[in-house]
Amino acid sequence: MVPADPDDRGRVHVPRQVLRAAARLRADGHEITVRDQRLPEPRPDKADPDLVVIFTAVTGPARHYAPDLTSARVTAERARQLFPAARTMAVGPHGTHLPGATLLDLRVDHVAVGAADSAAVHGVRDLTAGTRAPVLYGGLPRPAAPVTVVGNHPRPYPDLSRDRWPPPAYDLVPLGRYTAEVTVDGLLRTAPAATVWAASCPTAEQVVAEVETQHAAGLPELLFLDHAFGADAAFHGEIRDRLRGRGIGWTARTRADIVLAADLRRWREAGCQGVWLNSRVPERDLRDAVLSLDRAGITPFVSVPVGLPDDEACRSDQLVEHTARIPARFRTRRFTPTPGTPEYADLAPALNGGTAPATWREVRDVTRRYREEYPADLDDQERRLAALPNHLAEAPATTGREISC
Repeated sequence: MVPADPDDRGRVHVPRQVLRAAARLRADGHEITVRDQRLPEPRPDKADPDLVVIFTAVTGPARHYAPDLTSARVTAERARQLFPAARTMAVGPHGTHLPGATLLDLRVDHVAVGAADSAAVHGVRDLTAGTRAPVLYGGLPRPAAPVTVVGNHPRPYPDLSRDRWPPPAYDLVPLGRYTAEVTVDGLLRTAPAATVWAASCPTAEQVVAEVETQHAAGLPELLFLDHAFGADAAFHGEIRDRLRGRGIGWTARTRADIVLAADLRRWREAGCQGVWLNSRVPERDLRDAVLSLDRAGITPFVSVPVGLPDDEACRSDQLVEHTARIPARFRTRRFTPTPGTPEYADLAPALNGGTAPATWREVRDVTRRYREEYPADLDDQERRLAALPNHLAEAPATTGREISC
């Protein structure tokens, strides 16, 4: 089950982690149904399940997720109402970083620790083998203790290697209903769109096969979830070349140095419509990358983080002035110290009385205190950034371009 997301801004990405786990478990011989609570009418189940796996966040490669478990809690309660005889297991970043607290907060039977797709597979395999431990993790002793301790940080399940994954089970969801924020005719639009994390695929051929599957289901645009498209010149170059001539417009994120070294003409010929850059580079490099993209016919966008602990421009209240000079449209991204990140490990204990938070309430308190104690007024900076003429509002929805399927 995938919880609803009240902050999705109309963007409902294909739940690729969920579908990867579903494909692997189906190959193990299990019958799988996916209920995506983000969609208006989740598919009915074929039969009452023995186990309900709840993905607390659909994050892809990103480490950004909300510390609020409200939606996951609602989904867990819904699972108990629909399937009172089934066991429940939560996977995702919440259970990975605070397994005991997540177990108690969601009132699920089990939490599996590790990357959500791999943890789901390992957890189901262990439960099928007879394990009954509340917290499931890598190196779990046999027999496992039937209790857990809230503050424990057990070793995550290992990630399954890339060549052990079958293609995601796209047939288990109504693919045509999913959307993403992509570039259409030079503008950002929330539109029907495929999403792919290329780095998680073993070959460029599989990346393009996944794109084609989603494309054929009615998703005409494409968003790459990779943090830096083009960082692996050979791998991403092969993907780029395989996309050429397929009529698929795509949007990606990357770094300024990659843009400055790339043959952007080939990106454009392969369907690249827009590229997101991070503002955290020397101002001249960012400007040169933006102008290079623009000359190649690719729309540049810039992500501006607000509130980073080591951002001197933000700490000295000069971020607005710096951002106003960016020759491209930008959007802000609010930094919050999130469990699982190096910044959180450095900052959280001092903001929590000297000890690392053990509950999600304490995590939320850390986030609040961080903003309150920041040396500059972050709320004021965000308001002034939003007033700049090159600031991007949220993308309106569109049906996307028509394609032949």
